[in-house]
Amino acid sequence: MRFLKSIKTFVVCIAAVGVSAFSQVNAQEQVQVSDAELNKIASAFQDIQKVNMEAQQQVMKTVQESGFDANRFNEMYQATASPEKTVEASDEEKERFGKLMNEIQEMQVGFTQQIEEIISNEGLSMERYQTIAMALQSDSELQGRLRTMLEKQQPK
Repeated sequence: MRFLKSIKTFVVCIAAVGVSAFSQVNAQEQVQVSDAELNKIASAFQDIQKVNMEAQQQVMKTVQESGFDANRFNEMYQATASPEKTVEASDEEKERFGKLMNEIQEMQVGFTQQIEEIISNEGLSMERYQTIAMALQSDSELQGRLRTMLEKQQPK
């Protein structure tokens, strides 16, 4: 289960498309978002969720096909992601892990391109999408508006 949680986190990071690297929105700064823009965000969000699910499944399949035990992969992945964690591994295992991570990173590029295309197809620039995404992290009123729009878009 920890493996799935880490992979989900990894895939969610893919979906963020480097949000924090591109736009820093001051928490005190209120971002004005029209209903039309928020509706586009809601539509994009639903398609991005589909890409995330596909990405998650492909990453899990790739890990399984590599011959890595899911728990061992998770342990090694966490060690690379956190300087406080270390893991003992043979040179052969480190090499296999490195190749697997390269393969996953290549997959990530494709998923990122799909996400950028979804956002663009909604008529939003990446910069604007990222600005709104950052605002959504701290603006509860904006979160509520988005939640309402997502509920309205759900098929009945």
